[in-house]
Amino acid sequence: MRKLIVLSLSLLLGGSMTAAAQQVLKGTVKDSLTKQPVPGATVKVVGSNKGATTNAAGEFELNVPANAQLQISSMGFENVIVKAALISTGPVLLKIQAVDLSSAVVVGYGTQKRATVTNAISTVSSSSLTPEKNIVSDAAKALQGRVAGVYVASTGGTPGATPNIQIRGAQSVSAAGTNPLIVIDGLIVEGNTVNLNTINPQDIESMEVLKDAASAAIYGARGSGGVIIITTKKGKTNSKPAFSLNAYTGVNNVPTSRRMLNTEEYTSAFNDARNNRLADIDKRLKDPTTPANEITQLNNEINNLKSQIAGLNMANRSTDWIDRIKNKNAPINNIQASMSGGSEKSSYYMSLGRYAEEMVWGSGNYERYTAKLDITQTVNNWLKLNGGLSINQSVLKNLSNPIATAFQARPDTPDEPVRNADGSLGYYIGMQQHPLGVMQDNKNRNKVFSYIGRLTADISFTKDLQFRSSFNASKYNSLSRDFYSPLTYLGTSSKGSTKTSGQDNFNFTFDNYFTYTKRVNKLGINAVAGYTYYSTELNAIGYDLNGYPVVDGITGAGAGSAYGSVGAIANYNIYNKELSDAFFARTGFDWEGKYLLNASLRRDGSSKLLADNRYSWFPSISGGWDIAKENFLYGNKLISQLKLRSSYGMSGNIRPLGYWDAQNLLLATSYNGLSALQINSIIGNPNIRWERTRQVDAGIDATMFGNRLTIVLDYYNKTTDGLMSSNQVSWVYGAASTPDNIGNIRNKGVDLEMGLSSKAGRKFSWKVSTNMNINKNEIISLKDSLTNYGTFVFGGPQSKAKVGQSVGSVLVYESQGVDPQTGDMIYTDRNKDGLWNTNDMITVPIAMPKFTGGTTLTFGYKGFTLDALFTYVVGNKVYDYYEQTLRSYDRDFYGAMPNMFDVVTKRWRKPGDVTDVPRAITGKHGAGQTADWNYRPSTQFIYNASYFRLRNVNLSYAVPATLISKAKINSARIYVAAQNLFTITKYIGFDPEAASNSGVVSTNVPNPQSAVIGIDVSF
Repeated sequence: MRKLIVLSLSLLLGGSMTAAAQQVLKGTVKDSLTKQPVPGATVKVVGSNKGATTNAAGEFELNVPANAQLQISSMGFENVIVKAALISTGPVLLKIQAVDLSSAVVVGYGTQKRATVTNAISTVSSSSLTPEKNIVSDAAKALQGRVAGVYVASTGGTPGATPNIQIRGAQSVSAAGTNPLIVIDGLIVEGNTVNLNTINPQDIESMEVLKDAASAAIYGARGSGGVIIITTKKGKTNSKPAFSLNAYTGVNNVPTSRRMLNTEEYTSAFNDARNNRLADIDKRLKDPTTPANEITQLNNEINNLKSQIAGLNMANRSTDWIDRIKNKNAPINNIQASMSGGSEKSSYYMSLGRYAEEMVWGSGNYERYTAKLDITQTVNNWLKLNGGLSINQSVLKNLSNPIATAFQARPDTPDEPVRNADGSLGYYIGMQQHPLGVMQDNKNRNKVFSYIGRLTADISFTKDLQFRSSFNASKYNSLSRDFYSPLTYLGTSSKGSTKTSGQDNFNFTFDNYFTYTKRVNKLGINAVAGYTYYSTELNAIGYDLNGYPVVDGITGAGAGSAYGSVGAIANYNIYNKELSDAFFARTGFDWEGKYLLNASLRRDGSSKLLADNRYSWFPSISGGWDIAKENFLYGNKLISQLKLRSSYGMSGNIRPLGYWDAQNLLLATSYNGLSALQINSIIGNPNIRWERTRQVDAGIDATMFGNRLTIVLDYYNKTTDGLMSSNQVSWVYGAASTPDNIGNIRNKGVDLEMGLSSKAGRKFSWKVSTNMNINKNEIISLKDSLTNYGTFVFGGPQSKAKVGQSVGSVLVYESQGVDPQTGDMIYTDRNKDGLWNTNDMITVPIAMPKFTGGTTLTFGYKGFTLDALFTYVVGNKVYDYYEQTLRSYDRDFYGAMPNMFDVVTKRWRKPGDVTDVPRAITGKHGAGQTADWNYRPSTQFIYNASYFRLRNVNLSYAVPATLISKAKINSARIYVAAQNLFTITKYIGFDPEAASNSGVVSTNVPNPQSAVIGIDVSF
């Protein structure tokens, strides 16, 4: 891909040059090996924009000065510069480009030549982060489908939402412990601080993904989830000022939707539910064993049901309230301008960006502004300084969750009008509310301001010994305010209210380390040793105020007297601080570039832990053998690289642990008017320690067939012990739980990355890159007291951790389908006691996929380039809480039977019907005679969420240099791009990707479908 971009850019270079003498030069370009013509090669006059392109016979013609020099380049070949006078002596021969093993790979606290890397490290370059390749506002989403072993799951289509990232599976039962460590230009990013949403993807130069423990161990206690190192763009010395502008505009839409029942279908379901209940009551009344008090209750229920049927007078209209909250063709816009350059001793890079989009669900919008400045100055022959500052400000205005709002409006039956006769929106009593009215009158505004700053000094003591001192700091400030109108349910009882919350987070990293590089004959040495200090500080505040009038937006509390006095009803104030430090060292040896050995050691400490467990050691070792450099393979034309490597390392995790969880805290309170102390709801555990992840990795890197085929294959086995979570304790202690190290998890699997490209020098070029990860996640031990622990989703399944199964499991009843005779669900009575309770529930793993991957296809012809990225996830499931909540035929606390998805049109209707959708019924029913029998948490709501998705597709055209050179434009590219064009899946819901960490789909906002047109110009 990089070669194709170089070719496309070079085709754009042209223009006029002035000289005293001009001549028409004719020449031919050929392959040095095959002596065949090289069509499409770029011939450029050095120091000028003037150039030409070879034809199918490899020939070119160009008007040049007599003393000119020509640079000739073509994808897959090495560049060559020749004097114009030599062109007439014979064809110019281009050599096949060798694999660039001398390029540097960013690793922890330094760089390393790719040829000597013995760890599992993948790189995503800036070319994959351009809008032409990815229509994303978040750099994390740009990783989707591009790196083997990296699973990026979008949490929904809300702008600014941070996706979940897992590298080689989940190594913790805590959601906070599964994400990788993010390092941006040396700054550690985690917790309530700067995230990838605050970084403009177009300001990123590269992202290195450290997947094995040997590469991540240098980050010690924070590296167990893997590490993503982000290097932002910098200027280059000895370069003229270069300007670039990239802008696009387009629209977002909802790719798929679920249909709700229309009026006729709703009426049928409503009446069926009550008639079926009346039939059940009739059987019960005819049963001579029915108690007298129950007969009285049943007779009262009969009268109520008959009045409901008689009172159902549906109007001749059908309103789909889910459809009504869609914002079709929601605008999306992005613009990025940058400037870079440098002199002999200094360089600079600066950029400004704006990204904006409207939500496709609801009426919200998201807007982000970014600015970046980076300056490097060589002071003298031993000191170089670098400073950088990145600023971000974003504002999200929307209803907190538009999908939830539509469901809260579910008593708005399909016969309800969108507007009243006078054009106004309807409002209803109590919780019955108009979804569009809620979105119009309730307001939400979340504003974020953040920055990342860096000051670095590089000191060269000798040619081999350098010292770096780097201070990195970040600030993250957010303020969220929700306004609930008194015309809507959430604001009725409070006569209008606001909920305000804010946080201010400051963290910094102070790194000081030496780097030593030396080659003694055949032995190469690379060593790093240093000390790092890290601090993170959080202040958070929140309060609620009542008594607000109806306002258009969010204002102060000054006019609240219309509905009563304004007063605070709840508030909180939080302060947390963590300090950590570490000593680290890494050394690497290579012999002739064939035999490789690397080792690292880090001693990490954190203020979260008490003295006895505060510090821990994290070692690693790795080795490699490049067989292609052995004499028996050296110089062969088939294999360019064949490196075997293996590693072992240990890394840690402390993120699941609260700031004060290791300590016993007492809260100030009062009792009978006297001051007192109260035990906290969580008992501190002074013995808790780090989570530790040990990982073994074995891999192979191969490049063959003239560098056209690349293969990277890894096998890994990593085990995490000391999982951090809450352990339930007896209430006699005055608290519900205590943090503890509860068990072990194992992830083992295979990563595969492959690339294959066409032969160089062809008019039509192509490249295929594919990657795949197969991972098995398993909980291998838990404390006995945690056999049945978990947290409930309100009304839904219980999250569950169980030995022998994966993280992200749920506790549900096992459904055996619908009884063809009764129409009710059949559940397995596992203990055969005739009762259906929690003793009959089973644990079902749903969240962890069996394998994931992606494939990128690139085709080039003349100035056109077509790229397509396909991603797939196989083997995961989702629990559809949407479906469960809309299966009740009872009048719920909203005051009416909810509308439902159209799947209930396939429901059981008469004895003998074979279907997987139970009958419509209200009241007690089924074998368990409970009101929720047919829609209790069970396997009937678990769906296969495997999918194959066209993630990105784009078509670009490089404008010929002859058309733009007079305008002093170096290059111009026009592109059209689309995202999420289609998805192949068996899942019947909105989006198989938009699920929570636990695999439960609640009111998650589906991902949008995007289409844009843009231009990329450089001057």
